[in-house]
Amino acid sequence: MATSLTFEFGFAAAEPRQAGEDGRPMRILVMGDFSGRTAGGAGAAPGAPRRVDIDNIEQVLAQLAPSVQVALDGTAYSFNFRQLDDFHPDQLYLKSDAFAALRSQRQRLRDPATFADAAAALQSGAPHGAAGPSGTDAGPGAAPAGASATTPAGDFASLLGGPVRQAAAPAGVPAIDQLIRQIVGAMPPGPDPRQPEYVAAVDAVIGQRMRAVLHAPGFQALEALWRGLHQLVTGLELGEDLQLYILDAGKAALQADIDAAAGDPEAGALYRLLVEQPRRGADAAPWSVLCGAYTFGPGEDDTGLLAALGALAARAQAPFIANAADALAGAASLAATPDASGWQAPEPAAAARWQALRASPQAAWLGLALPRVLLRLPYGKATDSIEQFAFEEAGSGHAHEDYLWGHASLAVALLLGRAFEDSAWDMVPGDVQDLDDLPAHTVRRDGEAHMQACAEAYLSERAGTALLDLGLMPLLSFKNRNAARLLRCQSLSHPARALSGAWNS
Repeated sequence: MATSLTFEFGFAAAEPRQAGEDGRPMRILVMGDFSGRTAGGAGAAPGAPRRVDIDNIEQVLAQLAPSVQVALDGTAYSFNFRQLDDFHPDQLYLKSDAFAALRSQRQRLRDPATFADAAAALQSGAPHGAAGPSGTDAGPGAAPAGASATTPAGDFASLLGGPVRQAAAPAGVPAIDQLIRQIVGAMPPGPDPRQPEYVAAVDAVIGQRMRAVLHAPGFQALEALWRGLHQLVTGLELGEDLQLYILDAGKAALQADIDAAAGDPEAGALYRLLVEQPRRGADAAPWSVLCGAYTFGPGEDDTGLLAALGALAARAQAPFIANAADALAGAASLAATPDASGWQAPEPAAAARWQALRASPQAAWLGLALPRVLLRLPYGKATDSIEQFAFEEAGSGHAHEDYLWGHASLAVALLLGRAFEDSAWDMVPGDVQDLDDLPAHTVRRDGEAHMQACAEAYLSERAGTALLDLGLMPLLSFKNRNAARLLRCQSLSHPARALSGAWNS
């Protein structure tokens, strides 16, 4: 439900803002689709907050049991995660049925006793071992009508110079296997001088398939959220004074809750989770920072949801921080157009909505950051090697979106947490501005080495100032250094205003 330009969504008058009291902990709540199953709106209501630290993050992940579906060659595979390592290519290769046929073929090619049979099967294009998945870590869905796919054997034939064959029906696989055995029966046993070529070919096909999984938007979103959370857990000294929680709630679930509670906002689940429950009991402690792993653009729905979340944040006395879409700056991609001169002015309706939100009281409790932050290096021999097969994630066609980019909002939460570690409630947002020790990836272009910007693009100070003028919080990458700086920690408010919170001014 879109909110009007006056943004009248709200509650009874909030209590006067109180500065943080000595002894009261800072409690950061990270909100996002941690399970991969809460993006469906009304059917996936927010759950209960879960406390996370370095000792239990793996346990929390296992309890939530996140999963994501990725379509490969017309078949949908479900990837399930029980530990952080399950996002790694070695574990994906070993556990997922998406690679079952390829695992079998690679093993047969490496074994001198089965190499001849495997090589003959690939030369003939017969789909040996290409039967449907049978494991529990991944399962196929029905292929769309009319969809065609190449088998692993067909991929090998192509790589080795042969024709690409279309997949045969699973029911015909046993007969084909029998035919393969008859054909290769006369082949003399022993090592073949082309064995390394066959293994390299299977690795190339595994690599193609692995890239398709790693770069699938749904997979990237889930991996980025959990790796970003891990960065928070390892980057902060969590304990009784500084606490970190997560709330498994997709953006659509937030919208559904706001819509359902439109007539009586205090009846919504979010109000209970963010405002009421933290203030109950003898050990009650309100939230200090609400960090949303969501991206908001200039559209009417996003602006309306932001206004509603700002009203909730004001009532909770905790700022809501999320990600700004590049479109708010008038760019399709800041990485492609880092110079402010290439940005487009917003449409009049979008500009009016944005200015109305910035002029509203709840804007002081809202903060949007951009661009995204690099979370890991591409996998490869010189960066993060793979044990199970030869793999270079960043091939010649490695695109900007193939990197694993993390939420800018989580980076801001990390900086706020570090400021609290240094000064407790005497902190001022922006006391700590620098993100150090970020992944450093160097690529060669035109014969020269270039470091990928750790925050997507090398934005100039002029571009940073333009983003500040829009009410956003820009992260600027240092040239040829694996670090980024938050230019200013501020709210959306116009005129410019510091981000409201329980810290002392």
